[in-house]
Amino acid sequence: MTILNKLVSHNLLASLILASIIQPGLANDSLAEGLWLTSGDITVTDIPTLAQAPAEDTQEIEEESEEGEEEEEEEDTLRIVVTATRTEESVLDVPRSVTVIDREQIQQQRQFTNNLPDILGQLVPGLGPPTLQSSTRNLSLRGRSALILIDGVPQNPNSGFNTELNHIDPDVIERIEIVRGPSAVYGDGATGGIINIITRAATDKPVAYEFEVNTSVGLTSIEDDSFGYGIQIGAAGSDERSNIRAMLSYDVTNAQFDADGDRIPFNRSADTDRLGFLAKLGHEFTDQQRIGLTYSFYNENLANTSFISDRSILEIPGLQKARAIDITNIEYEEEPELTTHVANLTYTHDNLLSSQFDTQLYFRDTELAQRFSDIRGRGRPLFNPQLFQTALDSSEWGARAQFDTSFSDSFSLLWGADYGQEDNERLVLVLDVPTFEATNTLNVADVANQTPTYDLETLGLFAQATWDISDQWQLSGGLRYDEFDVSVKDTVLAFRRNADDIRRGGDISADDVSFNAGLIYKPVPEIGLFASFSQGFSIPDIGLSAGTRLPTDVDISTDVELSPQQVDNFEVGVRAELEQVQASLSGFYNESSLGTNLQVGPDGFTDVVRAPQRNYGVEATLDWQPSDLWRLGGYFSWNEGESDNNDDGDFLALSGLQVQPYKVGVYLENDTAPGWTNRLQLLGVGGRDRAFDDGVDAFDIDGYVTLDLLSSIQLGDGQLTVGVQNLLNNQYLPLSSQERVRGTEDRRFAAPGINLNIGYSIEF
Repeated sequence: MTILNKLVSHNLLASLILASIIQPGLANDSLAEGLWLTSGDITVTDIPTLAQAPAEDTQEIEEESEEGEEEEEEEDTLRIVVTATRTEESVLDVPRSVTVIDREQIQQQRQFTNNLPDILGQLVPGLGPPTLQSSTRNLSLRGRSALILIDGVPQNPNSGFNTELNHIDPDVIERIEIVRGPSAVYGDGATGGIINIITRAATDKPVAYEFEVNTSVGLTSIEDDSFGYGIQIGAAGSDERSNIRAMLSYDVTNAQFDADGDRIPFNRSADTDRLGFLAKLGHEFTDQQRIGLTYSFYNENLANTSFISDRSILEIPGLQKARAIDITNIEYEEEPELTTHVANLTYTHDNLLSSQFDTQLYFRDTELAQRFSDIRGRGRPLFNPQLFQTALDSSEWGARAQFDTSFSDSFSLLWGADYGQEDNERLVLVLDVPTFEATNTLNVADVANQTPTYDLETLGLFAQATWDISDQWQLSGGLRYDEFDVSVKDTVLAFRRNADDIRRGGDISADDVSFNAGLIYKPVPEIGLFASFSQGFSIPDIGLSAGTRLPTDVDISTDVELSPQQVDNFEVGVRAELEQVQASLSGFYNESSLGTNLQVGPDGFTDVVRAPQRNYGVEATLDWQPSDLWRLGGYFSWNEGESDNNDDGDFLALSGLQVQPYKVGVYLENDTAPGWTNRLQLLGVGGRDRAFDDGVDAFDIDGYVTLDLLSSIQLGDGQLTVGVQNLLNNQYLPLSSQERVRGTEDRRFAAPGINLNIGYSIEF
């Protein structure tokens, strides 16, 4: 019996939820703004009209208008988050470490890069530093994987190519909420934390337009193809009950050059063009019922160059940086590109069964074809592809429903269910070698499987209680039940040891209960001390583990490599939200009896190891506004980790793929003149050699420092911005390149040198 059948047939909680969804009168329901409130899609400060008061309180609020205005002013100063608890909360009421990146910060970083992994790596403590590539491979959160959401819709395929942060253009993002540490609230994949990307809200104006253009160039080698450019246009409008927003963006990142003026080979950051589109519709049928629809499209073209990385550097003794060579124009039958569609239907009822009810139905489709790989003459068996493209075809649909029930002014219960079904195929497009040698054309001769094909079904049931014991003390806690069913098909793999190898399939089932508890103490309203315990539960990459890692004669339903992991996390901290100072300090420790550890072997290739694992660290943030003209602050994060690979009680350092060195971010902003603001930001990444010394990694990590400058000035009705990235033209290799040794040395991409970006934006 499938999970869905179990949900419908045997679970009273789910039956109640489904009955609520399909009750009569649904056609008259609504969800203003096209956003799912509890997945982190709106805040009371985004659209004040959506923070509706209960009907019985409306008259009282109208009579006390002056008091209401004072409350609204106070509310505007609060930072409201929803991702940590799936409901609206002030950051001071969340017993977890939370980072909120608002639209202003995103737009600032957008003047340096359009690559979302780099924006997050620059700003978020506990997250790996910027990869300078369109990949999350080295972007772990506190040493573990993060669950990526867009308006609450999961973006992480169970088996993929680390592209989940490149499913949306930064220009359509309202804010990003990051919950650091394992979560028992959202379920699978959140063992490192949650990154919830929240798209642009509507406008309170009848109609509004926005327009932006920008151009960029590397100053170490100004050539025709080193100029990049972008354009963004958008429109939004609203009336008493409905609202709409539509945005279109297109940008081209051409050739990049390092600080020495050498061209950087294609690395999925340079030599790409991106097209993004977002449309949102929302309507309020009544004061209590709202419905909305969001659709986003994102396409990243990966074939905008004839330059590739020169593999001849592998023959040179010592470590080399990657070197670009031009192999003239190549014609692809299957163009290298990433395309993602996300559709999200949401509904909210403010008073259903005496509760706030939120539900969501979503669909995500991701298709990826990568640039070609050539392994001719490298000793691989001839029945393996010699010239090929790897590809991904992944789709997921799911539903979420929850009730937020208040039993009193001080006690509430959040309860509900999540369901998802995912189909995954990691393919190999086998290319015709004779045609390529004759015409430089890459025709697809056959399609094979890189990993076994499988279907994944998930179910989560949860309940979360919050008790405001007093004005100073708050206690919260809850549990979540997760169940996974996987059906793996028999598969002949493209890369196999013997010509007649067949990877046997089978069924995998796993379930467990995760707990969380948190305590907050506020000695004064602006300062909160917190302590929490939280568990995270996830299953490994089924495609990778059932394919390249397991012998053909292993029963996948019982093999340890396919077993789920549960992470226990302990955290303590303090947070202050004062008028001129916002600060936080936290420490964490987490452990799992069966972690999923990545490590780079002597040959330079990555292996997956399942073994006991522990992670720990410290994070601190500070923002200070000493006057109306000055703003400064920053953060410090340090984390470490070990694993017992031989299960003998002897723990060795985790790989640099998972545990990055300490990271320091510092910024200084000044309103130099009316309408003119300057920002200087520094990022420092430390060195780390623990994993190298323990023989876990074949590389150690050298630290580096970068400095960026941003200047913006009001020009007419718009704003002119000038961003200078890598202001000191520092020559360095980002952490994502330092791991590349031996057989992957041709991916040791240097960082871009000094780069200039000029943009102009206007709203009217």
